[in-house]
Amino acid sequence: MKYTPSECPKCGSELAINPRGGRPTRWCSDGCKRSGEAEMTRLQSLLRGFEEGKWVKLLNRGELSPRRVKVLVELQARYDHLAGVPDRGQS
Repeated sequence: MKYTPSECPKCGSELAINPRGGRPTRWCSDGCKRSGEAEMTRLQSLLRGFEEGKWVKLLNRGELSPRRVKVLVELQARYDHLAGVPDRGQS
């Protein structure tokens, strides 16, 4: 089954359906698109830093704190939401 978003990932507004067909819209406006893409860039940078720290900790035979794992999961979930990745429960 094909995933088609019905609302803007940034503000939650309902997306207009193009009657002529074509690629489905992901953002409700240019403002949401720019803001969402900027947030994705920031999240990607944060995720990279947290992931690098995670692997350094594991290489030094340390244990990951539950807080670090929780933050990684939350940041990745927000990034996935903005990127249009369907929830794991959806097909």
